[in-house]
Amino acid sequence: MHLSRNLKFIIKKISKLIALEFCLFCAVVWFFQPHFIQSSMLGIVFSFFVILDFAVSEYSILHGRRRGVFFLFYLSRIFLYAIPLILALFFKNYFNFFVTLIFLFTYQIHFIAFEFFRSLKKVKRQKING
Repeated sequence: MHLSRNLKFIIKKISKLIALEFCLFCAVVWFFQPHFIQSSMLGIVFSFFVILDFAVSEYSILHGRRRGVFFLFYLSRIFLYAIPLILALFFKNYFNFFVTLIFLFTYQIHFIAFEFFRSLKKVKRQKING
């Protein structure tokens, strides 16, 4: 699996933050709704797979100049989104669909926030330097 150094760095940073947030979430939810932990774990795991698929497709398309595989990666991301949702709907006794759906976008939301604040720092630095 080929990834750029920048994406490896971002995914590692985001993973550490998500792990910390997940531990805090588990500590709070354990007392009220313990089955939410399974649902959130399902969403987070597949969110990680989706962001990895996105990173590999980005590297493959931009650096490998293989634009023809775009639709394969697109379809694989759709399947990676569908699998946990189908599992949550099929095993209603074990998973909460809405919790799985919310946590399915964990890595993507953190990635967008990471890039936003990184760009914001660059803009502020440019304003200070002239």
